Amino acid sequence: MTILNQFEMQHAIPYYECDASGHLTVAMLFRLLILASEQHSDALKVGPAAVKAYGGGWVIINYAGELAALPREGTTITIGTKIAAYNRFFVVRDFWVRAATGEELVRLQGLFAFMDLTKRKMVTIPSALIAPYQLTESRRLPKVPRPLTLEQPDPAWQGQTYRVRFFDIDLNNHVNNAVYFDWLLDPLGSEFLLHHRLIHVKMKYDHEVRAGEQVTSRFVITPASDRVVTHHQICNSAGLAAEAEFEWVPA
Repeated sequence: MTILNQFEMQHAIPYYECDASGHLTVAMLFRLLILASEQHSDALKVGPAAVKAYGGGWVIINYAGELAALPREGTTITIGTKIAAYNRFFVVRDFWVRAATGEELVRLQGLFAFMDLTKRKMVTIPSALIAPYQLTESRRLPKVPRPLTLEQPDPAWQGQTYRVRFFDIDLNNHVNNAVYFDWLLDPLGSEFLLHHRLIHVKMKYDHEVRAGEQVTSRFVITPASDRVVTHHQICNSAGLAAEAEFEWVPA
C-alpha cells in the first residue's frame, strides 16, 4: 500500500531469517526496514536506480526505538514506513512492524543522509529525489536519540574481532548497516541472547567500514532494577566506527 508519504508491505518470515529461538534476527529486521524504504521510493520512481543516477546513495546516521516483540518464524507481518521530516541534508524516517492481529511489534525512527559515492562525503539531497513525497521542508527535524558514549572502556568490557567479508559489502562499497547488528550482538553469547529479550535500541554509525578491514566489537553490561542495559562499540584502525545502547528484559 502506498499513499505518497506512507508505504506498507507484507512479509512472510521463513526459518532462515530467524535465530535459534525462532525469532526474526535483529539484523534481518533492519534489512527488512530498509527494503520497505526502498520499495516506498521505487513506488514513487525515486528508488535505487534514480539515486544511482545522481552518483550517490542513502546512508543511515542513527536509529532509535522500541521493540515490543520480534516476530516469529512462519508468521506474516506488515512493515511500514513514512518520511517524518526532512531538510536539505537529512531525512527522518518512521518505521513500524505489525503482526497479523494488528498488534504493533516494532516502532523505530532512522536519520538518513545522502552520500556522494565518489567523494565519500555527505552532500545536499537532490531535490528531485524528495519532491515526489510532496512534503514541506522542515526548519527543525525531530531528534532521533543517540546512545550514551562511554569514552574510556574499563576492564569490565569484553570484545571480539571480526574480519570484513566480501559478502558484508553492499552497493555503496561499505559494510551494509545491518551487518553491524550481528557484530554488536554476537559477543554477548548464546546464553545471554536466548534468555533476554531486546526492548529498546539506540544505534549510531560514526564512520564507514570498508572491505579488507578488521573490526573489534566490545560491550559492557550494566544491570538495572527491572532490565539490563548493554553498551557497545565497534572500532577499526580509524577509531570508533559505531556505537549502540540496548535495553533488555528476561525472555
